[in-house]
Amino acid sequence: MSTPRPALRIAGVSKHFEIYASPAQMLLELIGFGTRHERFSALTDVSFEIGRSEVVGIVGRNGAGKSTLLKLVAGTLAADAGTIEIDGRISAILELGTGFHPDYSGRENIVMGGLCLGMTRREIVAKQEEVVAFSELGDFIDRPFRTYSSGMQARLCFATALACEPTILIVDEALSVGDVRFQRKCFAHFETLRARGTTILLVSHDMNAVAQICDRAVWLERGRVVGAGPAKEVAENYMRAMLSNATTAAVVAPTTAPTSAPNASSVTTSATPSAATALGGDIAPEIRYGSGAAVIEHVEVVDAAGNPVNLLRPRTAYTLRAHVRAVQALDDLHVGFAIRTVRGVELFSINPRPQRVAPVPLAPGESVTAEVAFTNHLAPGDYFLTVGAWGLGEGAHHDRRVDVLQLHVAGDVGALAQSLVDLEAKYRFVSHGAVQ
Repeated sequence: MSTPRPALRIAGVSKHFEIYASPAQMLLELIGFGTRHERFSALTDVSFEIGRSEVVGIVGRNGAGKSTLLKLVAGTLAADAGTIEIDGRISAILELGTGFHPDYSGRENIVMGGLCLGMTRREIVAKQEEVVAFSELGDFIDRPFRTYSSGMQARLCFATALACEPTILIVDEALSVGDVRFQRKCFAHFETLRARGTTILLVSHDMNAVAQICDRAVWLERGRVVGAGPAKEVAENYMRAMLSNATTAAVVAPTTAPTSAPNASSVTTSATPSAATALGGDIAPEIRYGSGAAVIEHVEVVDAAGNPVNLLRPRTAYTLRAHVRAVQALDDLHVGFAIRTVRGVELFSINPRPQRVAPVPLAPGESVTAEVAFTNHLAPGDYFLTVGAWGLGEGAHHDRRVDVLQLHVAGDVGALAQSLVDLEAKYRFVSHGAVQ
């Protein structure tokens, strides 16, 4: 049996740009006054494959080469080396308004955008009302494109790109400017496209979105692939690296507190043996960082009898606990909890401020235990608990422990397997009798 052909194969792709300090330097080089430019390597020997109906995220900091890669795949740039093999029809949303005329109406731009995507005029006209309905622009559809907000422009661009029924859809952060409801509508449509066999290539700085909707992710750094694999794993590794470089505060060691807050920046990880043991296997290490002004020494979930548990039962009372010790004097200690799914979706979060609970002042060496009592309405499955300690004045965490505990909810709550919460719903049929 032959191996299915991938939707996209990128092999040894490199792209370089010549950077001139000014137009005059370019002119001097053209007339023979030597090399006047610097060579910038946007991509170097990039290789990976994407299967049909896969959703793959491209992650990396600004300047990593993400947008250059998508432009190469879309065909708006040519590679200097390597090959890009595409099996199917591509539709790309790279920059808002690309190919759209600011003085044309939205309806006219649907036609122009469709032509740029390779559709015939007849195809575009047949789908025009479908595009208008998806974009939800109403009467604005006949107004000039330049009068649209960035969110409205995103709606029209996205709806037009979908109209060509692509085999491969490329999205470069275009959805980040839309309102939350439209973003959810677009992400839901991704599932429809995936079911049809569409391959989606998504660039995003939102690691929760990448972990939630992508099957795999590719991490670019300075034009090279430095990581590839399951989306959640790549997103976590990327965030760990970003936090390591971004924070100027020291990371608290897993078991001992620093005597002072060092200047060096680092990120350490530690496994959670109790959770791993309770679940019968290894789990991903937690990500931990902070200034060191306070230490989250112990985190647990306890049942009604006060016993630590990692296995939760539906509709049962539990308490989240975090024991925090001050290393420095703290005027306003806040401790927050968040529960996320395996794919990074935050289902629940709580901290003192919205609960109108006063923050706690602590002297060096003093401790406090933050507690949150709750009734478990999570559907069966695995979840991760994150705990953070911070002060409002500092603007950064004293200590933050991401995925410090893995929790497993067991039992049948009567909901579908893909459900995330148990709403204690009651289901029934109401008979209306025979129709006369």
